[in-house]
Amino acid sequence: MKRVWNSCCVMVVLKKSPPINFAMFMRAFLFYLSLGALLFLAPVQALFAQSDPEADRLLTRVSEQMEQYDAVHAQYTSKMVDLQSDLEMDQAGKVWIEGGKYHLELGDYVIVCDGQTVWTYEPEMGECYVDDAETIAEDGIDPARMFTIWEDGFKKVWKGPTDIDGRTLSRVDLHPDGADQRSFHTIQCYIDEKALQVVRLVVKGREGTDVVYDVNVFEGNGTIPEGAFTFDQAKYPGTAIIDNRL
Repeated sequence: MKRVWNSCCVMVVLKKSPPINFAMFMRAFLFYLSLGALLFLAPVQALFAQSDPEADRLLTRVSEQMEQYDAVHAQYTSKMVDLQSDLEMDQAGKVWIEGGKYHLELGDYVIVCDGQTVWTYEPEMGECYVDDAETIAEDGIDPARMFTIWEDGFKKVWKGPTDIDGRTLSRVDLHPDGADQRSFHTIQCYIDEKALQVVRLVVKGREGTDVVYDVNVFEGNGTIPEGAFTFDQAKYPGTAIIDNRL
């Protein structure tokens, strides 16, 4: 069994069992949210491409703002568009982040990390997979960094202001280092400069599949539910625990 993260932050599970809707949707973004086929399969050597100074300045300000929060709560919607098959799929998600810990809900799916261990609950299979957080992070992008994804491994290109749904946002395009080894070529970041928040992410896939993430609710220093960063098996009776660390 192999688990990988697609780029905006969701994990994909590869195994011999029949494909499930969750894995198919995540494949579209590298987050089937993911955030399954758009995958980071191996570490990529950085090319150190030069970024636009204006893009660097804005993204640095956003990163500094994120550092001010002890915890973050966000709710978002994602739309996967497969241009080749003319398929569209919508998914709503919630995420809580505190340092290197996170709790991600995608419908009935739950992914939890306490900073050392990752639990992935798949209701259709009635299983929960347990992995080392370090191993999961090595496979791709850490969901705990979904609002500061640009900090490593990307060239940043300033695209300037654009109007979306009546709001003026600033767009910065992220182009991954080692692009020929990625299953996406660009992440478009739309940022509210006044709030210093990411409002929309658009992941442009190489195989004609794009995923749009709209952040509908963002709470810096939001309340974290009690026990959010541990998997409580008692809440999911009958679930089989599969420990990939063994």
